[in-house]
Amino acid sequence: MITSGKETKLTLVLLVDDDQFIHEMVASMIDDAKYSVVSAMNAAEALKIMAQETPDIIITDALMPGESGYSLIHKIKTNPATAQIPVILITILEEPNGSVMDGSGMADFRVSKPLYLSDLTSVLEEAHSLMEQRREVCIDIVTNEVETVTVVF
Repeated sequence: MITSGKETKLTLVLLVDDDQFIHEMVASMIDDAKYSVVSAMNAAEALKIMAQETPDIIITDALMPGESGYSLIHKIKTNPATAQIPVILITILEEPNGSVMDGSGMADFRVSKPLYLSDLTSVLEEAHSLMEQRREVCIDIVTNEVETVTVVF
């Protein structure tokens, strides 16, 4: 949740998954008092939503018909306007040693399926903290740049 003066803004989570059941399950797991969830059924729909409103956190499935979650993450993380958004990858894929694979190497967090409430809420809280840290860094950078501007006549 982001507080600005008297105004309280819910953290916007973009959920990208081709499975309607996952949308319903994740929406029921997420704290409505802190988060607002916007759903996309595929990567193309997610990118359209992001063109209209920038989410605070993105949760995406790894494997979807059409463009994969890996490709979506790559687009998000290589775009300077969205690179700072924390991304949670949901995947069923595991390497032989049991670790979760992330083909993109760019997801901030990974959660394996089947989804458990404790896993998802824990990672979501970590992503929320990361989001706040990145915003503070951006504000510091902007503030420092403004303070170092010199006007020459």
